[in-house]
Amino acid sequence: MRRECKEFFKGYPAARDYDVKECIKQNENLQIEYKGDIMTLTPEELRSKVVDKSNNLPSKFGGKEYRLLCYEWNPDKVEL
Repeated sequence: MRRECKEFFKGYPAARDYDVKECIKQNENLQIEYKGDIMTLTPEELRSKVVDKSNNLPSKFGGKEYRLLCYEWNPDKVEL
């Protein structure tokens, strides 16, 4: 799964908790894209590398509340 991060939350890239749970459930990596760079987190890293969490936030489109899970920004290395 790939999600774009338009701005950092408390200085970290963040993903919605329901996306993280879905990736863990499907044993799928989560890719966070920020300003053209991509950071890939494995299901194990999604569990173990959380550095901060938000309080519950309301959905802008009438969905359920969610939390943002923050991770240290460490973009993938690109070899040319």
